[in-house]
Amino acid sequence: MTPAELLRHQRDRGPLPVSLEGLSAWIARQPPAVSVEVSFSAVSPLRAVGVVVEEIEGKALAHFPADGDALDRIFLLLRLPPIEGGGAALLLAGLERCADAAELPPPLSLPLRIQPAKASSLGWSPELFSLTVLVSNVALRKEDGALLHKGGPVVAVCAEYDRPLASLDPPTLHGAAEGVPMLRLPAGFFRRPLRLEATSRDARAPRGRPAALARAGKFFDELDQAWKRRIGAALEVAWPVYRPERSGPLLDAVVGRPLPEMQLR
Repeated sequence: MTPAELLRHQRDRGPLPVSLEGLSAWIARQPPAVSVEVSFSAVSPLRAVGVVVEEIEGKALAHFPADGDALDRIFLLLRLPPIEGGGAALLLAGLERCADAAELPPPLSLPLRIQPAKASSLGWSPELFSLTVLVSNVALRKEDGALLHKGGPVVAVCAEYDRPLASLDPPTLHGAAEGVPMLRLPAGFFRRPLRLEATSRDARAPRGRPAALARAGKFFDELDQAWKRRIGAALEVAWPVYRPERSGPLLDAVVGRPLPEMQLR
């Protein structure tokens, strides 16, 4: 960030809060751009003032604006232990981690049922890509990869398509112009739960994945506020697809049906 960009950011941000009063409203006006790891003792105080905190793989990740001074001020006002090395260093580490992770598809995937040879025989390229689906309020049963309802509304969004899904089993993009569908996960004695599997080593993440994740994250943050903090943490799941040989729709590698066109590189 150049000095001019820093000054412009500080002018747009406005003065930092000086007391707990109004802190929640101030945080709500700031765009949460970076995920940083915080201690679990900080989770409840941060959530109380409107900071979105996810608990993923035994870690607490809080979404903050890319502003080290603001991060230090929030910790100070909440009487949390000061950040070792300062907020700017923590944000830089978070940005580097996010950049590295954004280049790779999620480690878990919807089941890949259409193999490359089959995709090629159907007229698609055998090159496998993984779109990213973010799913709220779900838990993963580690022994068999089953996706279970954790409580609260289940909402799924395909980051690259920038659209919610109407179903996860099979994955189906929501076609309505308005409204956000809440999902029912398969469960019960007569229905097997949806099981995830390790993402194929051959799968590539689309080049636009970082920007798509940022848009999807903002959507979930806005939905979380509108639904009075009922969305909860979102799990990233890969959606395997094949691109066309030349032009045309993608091929869903879960059930083998065409999807809306998208440029993948």
